[in-house]
Parts: sequence; C-alpha cells; structure tokens
Amino acid sequence: MSLKKRLENYKKSNMYPFHMPGHKRMLDGCYQIDMTEVEGVDDLHDPEDVIALDENRLATLYGVDKAFMLVGGSTVGNLSAIYACLMENDYVLIQRNSHKSVYNGATIRHLKVGYINPKLDENGIYKAATLEEIKESVAAAKTKPKAIVITSPTYEGYYCNIEKIAEYCRSENIILIVDEAHGAHLGFHESFPHQAAGKADVVITSLHKTLPCLTQTAALLISTNRVDITGFREALDIFETSSPSYVLMNSISQCIDVMEDNRDYYDKYVDNLNDFYKIRGKLKHLEVISEEADKKDIGKLVISTKHTKLSGVELAKILREKYEIETELSSFSYVLAMTSFMDTKEGFERLKEALLEIDKAITVGEIKVPILNAVTPNKKMELWEAKTSAVIEIPLEEALGRISSTMVCLYPPGAPVIVPGEEISNQSIEIINNALKTGIHVTGLNKGRICVVN
Repeated sequence: MSLKKRLENYKKSNMYPFHMPGHKRMLDGCYQIDMTEVEGVDDLHDPEDVIALDENRLATLYGVDKAFMLVGGSTVGNLSAIYACLMENDYVLIQRNSHKSVYNGATIRHLKVGYINPKLDENGIYKAATLEEIKESVAAAKTKPKAIVITSPTYEGYYCNIEKIAEYCRSENIILIVDEAHGAHLGFHESFPHQAAGKADVVITSLHKTLPCLTQTAALLISTNRVDITGFREALDIFETSSPSYVLMNSISQCIDVMEDNRDYYDKYVDNLNDFYKIRGKLKHLEVISEEADKKDIGKLVISTKHTKLSGVELAKILREKYEIETELSSFSYVLAMTSFMDTKEGFERLKEALLEIDKAITVGEIKVPILNAVTPNKKMELWEAKTSAVIEIPLEEALGRISSTMVCLYPPGAPVIVPGEEISNQSIEIINNALKTGIHVTGLNKGRICVVN
C-alpha cells in the first residue's frame, strides 16, 4: 500500500489525534492528511513501511539502486550529497553556474573548490558543461578532485552529455554528482534525453519543478557502490527537517502513481511543444531559441529580446500585466517560460498569441548584455575561510579589490556573480549594477552594501 492510500484511510478513520500537528485535522483540505510519525504512516528518517515502499517505487521509476524522498527541495539534496560524498579539505570541481546550495554545501563541508567554466551565449545564458571543459579543469588542478558536481539540465534547459561524462568519471575514479533539479521529467520520452539517473553516481532532482508535485518535493537518487548509503542517511538527518510534511510526501506518492501510469501525457506534451515552436517562422523581432532536442530541453521556452529595444524584464512585465501570463525568469535580454506535461493546449495558444501581438508592436534594437564572458574569479581563500573571517559591510562601489565574504546572485536562477573568498572585480560590480538597473532581483546585498573580509 502506498503512503497516499494509507493517508486516505487514516483520513476516513475515527482515530482521534492527541498528537501533533495542532490543527488536529479539524480543518478542511490538506489538513486532513497532515500527520506526524504515528503508527501506520511510517517515518521519513527511518522508513520501514509505506514510505519505504514509495521510495522503492521511486527508485524503480528512475532505474536507480536507492532513492530518498526529499521535502526540502533539491537544496537539501545538494547539501546532503556533498556532505556524504566528501570530507573536510577534499578537493571538488563544480560548475561556476551551480546553484547556491552547491556552494553552501562546499562551505559547510570545508572543501577546496575549483571551477568548470561553461561558455555563455549572446544572451548571457550558460551552456552545458562539456566533457572537454571538465577534462581541462581536472588537468589544470593541482590535485585530482574527489568529486565533480555538474548541473544538467541548466535552468534554461541545456543538457550535459551525461553518458560520456559519467564514463570519464568512472575511469578516473571521481564521484559524479549531478544537480538535475530541472530534469525530473527526463528519460520518460525520446524527446527528453540525457537523464542523469542511473548514469551518474548521485543525482538530485526536483519533482516539483517539472512534474505534478507540490513545491519543495524532490528526490535523491543513487546508482553506485562508490558512495556510502549510511553516510547519506546521516546527512539527511542533519539537513532535512525532523518534522517532514506528510502533505508533501503524499504529493510524491501521488506523483509516482501518475508517472507509473504515464498514459499519453508526454505524447500530447510534445505535440503541443512542436506546435508552439512553429511560431518561430512568424516572429520578426522576438526569437524563440531552438536547439536540437539532444542539446536543449524543448520544454524550456527561452524567448530572446536581444535584437529589440525591449529587455527581458520589460517583456515579462507586458506578459504579466496585459496578458496575465507569468513567466519563470526574466533577465537582460530574455524570458524563460517553463512548461510541463500538465500545461494545456489553451495555455500554449495564449502564450503564442501574446508573443505574436507583442512582436508586431516592437522594433529592431540591441539589448546590451553584461554577462557575455564567464566571470573569471581571482580566488584568495576558500569559501569556508571567507565565511568564518571577521567582516565589515561597505558600499558595493567601494568594494573593488576587496575579498567578499558573501555570495551575490542574480535570482533566479541563483547562480553566483560573486563568491565568498574571491576578489571583487570591476566585471562583477558592472554585472550587478546593470542587473539592478534592469530590474533583475539580486541577492546577497543589503541596500547596496556588501560584506567583505576585514
């Protein structure tokens, strides 16, 4: 019996709750299945019954040896994976455009960190890390990394060639950890290749991002005997709440039901996407970026304003205010519309019609994008050293040449412009100031001030 079924049965029972939570299931809706670890509903931190069954179903679904349900998003998965696979002072290689949780994991574990620097396109979008870039980073390092952490697909949908990278890492006895937060849907249809699960040693995926699952739900997937499962359990005990939400776990259980059934969801989804991409031949100024399905997730709709007078932030505002369409991300010269197989044909049509109408009203121009080259950091100390140093807070415009003790990100996606332990450069300051001027959300500053090592 699945957790979902067990919770449904509990909801119908006459059992009176002299236990947490305080709402006592006396309110309607999700409150009726919001439980604590009582007899019959298992314990996420020590699963032996229905949760263990659903984790086994999850492992089978993704073709891995072991799966852990996560209710703290991919963030808790990234933290736990790095903590479990590496020890203090180990050397790890990560993509420069990794999510901040990867950096935080390296900080907490007191790791030595090196970078893989993928290329960027004219919109300032990071492409996927290539095997060649990874090999170059390994060769340039003074010591061989114990682990490599890559992001695939990227926020905008670019895939790494997971198969070749995994083969290389195995040959070099390097643990491969893949942040696949944006790829929970991969591998279930030929139009969505390069699923990392079953190939990389450790994969973290956000079920909620691209599958029908509630926000914060994710999974940690392990496919190797090169890592210690006990270490993962211990790490999850540290980083994941001791009061996991049964509402979220029920959502995972229900999502597994949907994916096991799988009907014709993906076929309809791909048909809708293919129909949407026909708009490319009708747009004169806006551009819907298209790549081969083997290189980029077709479900991540990247709409470029690069060759117009309209910024990505302005396009997102028009879509929101005039057409009641909310996009996932807006940047200097593009917006990202995230899709899933739950999107309707009507939804795709609304977006298509809105873009065609907007396209007719705008003119040719050129949006300046400050991130055309990867940030080239001058590392002065390790992440954890900067975070444990004495600091002062100063205006950003006075921070040139100082060593940052904070991480500054353009959010979303949460990839850093400035990392703790690095010298603050003109390039970084320019990117941040341009982002603020454009209306892009910047995290890590306090009213224009930044913390630096004193």
